[in-house]
Amino acid sequence: RSLSDPDHRKIVSAAVQEAHYMVSLLRNLGAATRLGESGQPVLLSPVDVSALVERVVARHQPIARTAEVDLNAAVPDPPLVVSSDHTLLEQALSNIVDNAVRYNRPRGHVAVVLDRDGAGFSLSVEDDGPGVTDEELSRLTTRSFRGSEARTRRPDGRGLGLAIAVEALTRLGLSLTFQRSASGGLRVEIRPAAVGGSGVPVAG
Repeated sequence: RSLSDPDHRKIVSAAVQEAHYMVSLLRNLGAATRLGESGQPVLLSPVDVSALVERVVARHQPIARTAEVDLNAAVPDPPLVVSSDHTLLEQALSNIVDNAVRYNRPRGHVAVVLDRDGAGFSLSVEDDGPGVTDEELSRLTTRSFRGSEARTRRPDGRGLGLAIAVEALTRLGLSLTFQRSASGGLRVEIRPAAVGGSGVPVAG
């Protein structure tokens, strides 16, 4: 059957989304296990955040295409390198990007932007999706909490992604803030905890 067949496209799209979801769930469960090992120190090493951003965005392009969401990244030149834990930082960003893509609208947009900010950096993920209510905004990183839009679009979700992201970033000395984007969607920003940022702080 051809992909020009609408019914076949729906089947392929559902299969891609399910495969991506299962991979994300397994990675999150692995991250949760690691974060639960409180006695294990986080080992820091140089991390090319520019390459990390591009890799996360490339990994999410298939799911973005099936969801009809335009996903783009912007990184500084030369590449930005920080001392961090590569696995935890990548999992945190991956969860944030996955959330922005998965709960956006068809023909929506997600922008992942990495900037230098003095001696630190800012890493933002902004979407023009349906957004969240005031009450949901303050509870986004509570484990198992899922907003009304998320429950509608993905009723079988676990509500782990953002909670694991904030736990990982806290261990890395980074802060995470949420605020509404200018388009009415959600803007999530990661910064070194000492730098802070506007919006709703949930870590740091």
